[in-house]
Amino acid sequence: MTSPAWTSPKARRTDVKPQEHGQALAEFAMFAILPVILALGLLAFIPVHRARTAATSAAYACAQFIAESPNPAWAAYQAEQAAWRTLEAGWSGTGGTDYDVQVMVPSGPGSSGGCVVFYLAPTLFGGLLGIEPAWSSEWFYSNSEQWKARWR
Repeated sequence: MTSPAWTSPKARRTDVKPQEHGQALAEFAMFAILPVILALGLLAFIPVHRARTAATSAAYACAQFIAESPNPAWAAYQAEQAAWRTLEAGWSGTGGTDYDVQVMVPSGPGSSGGCVVFYLAPTLFGGLLGIEPAWSSEWFYSNSEQWKARWR
């Protein structure tokens, strides 16, 4: 019993034109490198997402501390310290990220205050692609002063 021609190692395809030899190798190389490029692209977003998560947590912590003291200056100091302690925590894993915290103190009873955390995350492979990172921000407002004013 003889094996069919398509399973024979010596079988040669006759429907391939001479100019198409090597086409499969080029396609294979392209599709082999595509997952690597996609994986590196996804890994490049990790520092940005970690920085955004840390900035969101810090802005929320800061906004919660604004209404903790009747003295607005002391409340602003406490809120800013809470934000910086959150940003400098070991869990964030955001080495190389620059932050700036701004506190907006309530102007009086019944008004709201808030916190803004600006962050500048490093961009992986940005130098190769010519991408310059830009400052982003996360913010929260505290309306607890409004709740206190309603109960007075």
